[in-house]
This record gives sequence, structure tokens and C-alpha cells, in this order.
Amino acid sequence: MRIVIALGGNALLRKGDRGTSAEQLLAAKSAISSLEPILRQNQVVLTHGNGPQVGNLLIQQQATDKVAPMPLDVLDAMTQGQIGYFLSTAVSMTGLHSATLITRVVVGKEDKAFANPTKPIGPFFDSPPKNLNPQPGTAYKMDAGRGYRLFVASPEPLKIREHDAISALLEKGFVVIGVGGGGIPITKGGEGLEAVIDKDSATSLLASNIKADLLVFVTSIDAAYLDFGKKSQKALGMTKAQDARKHLAENHFAEGSMKPKVEAALRFLDNGGGKAIICSISDIRDALDGKKGTTFVP
Repeated sequence: MRIVIALGGNALLRKGDRGTSAEQLLAAKSAISSLEPILRQNQVVLTHGNGPQVGNLLIQQQATDKVAPMPLDVLDAMTQGQIGYFLSTAVSMTGLHSATLITRVVVGKEDKAFANPTKPIGPFFDSPPKNLNPQPGTAYKMDAGRGYRLFVASPEPLKIREHDAISALLEKGFVVIGVGGGGIPITKGGEGLEAVIDKDSATSLLASNIKADLLVFVTSIDAAYLDFGKKSQKALGMTKAQDARKHLAENHFAEGSMKPKVEAALRFLDNGGGKAIICSISDIRDALDGKKGTTFVP
């Protein structure tokens, strides 16, 4: 079976971690350990977010004028290599072979997202930092009451440029690590654009492009919930697409959290995908058997 698995930030940078290389490698090893039986029995692409890492890189740049600053698309590429290195190291420890692919994603140069930054990156601050000047098209804003973060543009992905290379690597037996951080945003002509693409949207598009049988979103919670955080909260199990759309319309899923995952799952189904799952890393094997997590079907 061909499976695309999106690893949430919690799988690579756990709560309370500073983000040291040792911490991130340990988190990658833990994630791959949970996934190993799936990796051995299927063709698997692993995608991942990069919000904390790309924001940290940007702050490092702003801390000195001794080195040339790099645009956000280049920082996206750097984090693809960084996180891909941790994951590929973890995969190699299982005896499997992996390939980390620098992946570019075409977006619209005139996408309205460039005038309305909605993607939070980097660490949290108690107040907007005065010593860090946001770049044009970015702004420090409150992130869901948890603190101030840098918000950047997050345009809609239109095409995965390297999807055919990913398919070829899968056919050769590699575990592929691709579309890291949502991919490097480029124009149709290949020009880099300063943005961070939503990882869930890009992962859904990739899954459709390579005709995956299954799409899995690994999150910090065990399922998608109705009334999450309330006494009336209820975990969703097997859910038809039409019911999921009803729940979306009723605003059951939080912006910037569960909502984009549910929307991405439904896009995959709309494009011919057979099944999409939302679950925690510890539950993923049971979720594939329909015992845990939320499974969306047409």
C-alpha cells in the first residue's frame, strides 16, 4: 500500500524542548520507532512541519549583521535538509533505506495570503519583541492566546514539482522524506517566494499527485473531536465525508489546528483518495486497523 504520513511538530519538537539537535534526533528516533512496522510493509512518504525550526533560523539571522540574511524560501530549504537529516538518521537505524528530497511547491505569486500573513512560526513571546524587526509581509501577533509569534504568508499549494521523483524513489524501495515544511514556495517559473506553506495542504496535494491509497495526519491528540475542550467533547471514529463537512460548517474544528487537517483529508478524498486518518503517533498502528483515531471515508 502507498501511504503518505504527515508528522506534526510535536513528533519532532516536543513540548518543553529547546530544539537542540540531540532533542530533535531523539524525537525523530521515537517517531520512526512507532512507524517502523508500517515502513517495512508499505511504500511510505513522510512529510513534516517546520514552523518552530524556520522561525528559529529567522531569529538567528536577525541576531547579527555579520552574515548575509537569507530569504524565507531559502530558510524553508534549510529546514527541509535539517529535519530530513534527523528523520533519515532515525530510519537508517532500522536498517531501511531513506531519501530526503528537497521539494519545491508551486504557489500563486498573487495569492491573497501574501497580503494577510496567517502562518505562525518560531517561539512564543510575552509581547511583540522590539529588537526583532519583522520582514515586509510578516507581523508579530497573538497566537490563540498562547503568546506572540511571527506570522508569515501561507499561500495555497498548486503543484508539487518533485512528485514524480518521489514516486520513482518509492518504487525503488526508499522511505521518502519530502515536502518538508509544506515545501519551498516557488512560482511556475521557479522563482522562490517568501512564505511557509501549510504542511497539511501540501501533504494532501502530494498524496493525490502520487495516487496514494492512504493519507495519515499524526497529531498531538488521539483523534478529531466535536466540541473539543468542552465537557461535551466527543471523539470521531469512522466518519463519512458529508458528515465531516457538516461538522466543519458547525465550527467544531479549531483554526490553525484541527480544521486544516480535516479540510486536507476531505480534499484528498475529493481527488480520489480512499481513506484519510487523524491520530496520535502512539495509536497509528491501531488507527490503520480502524481501532483508534478518526478515519474519513468518501
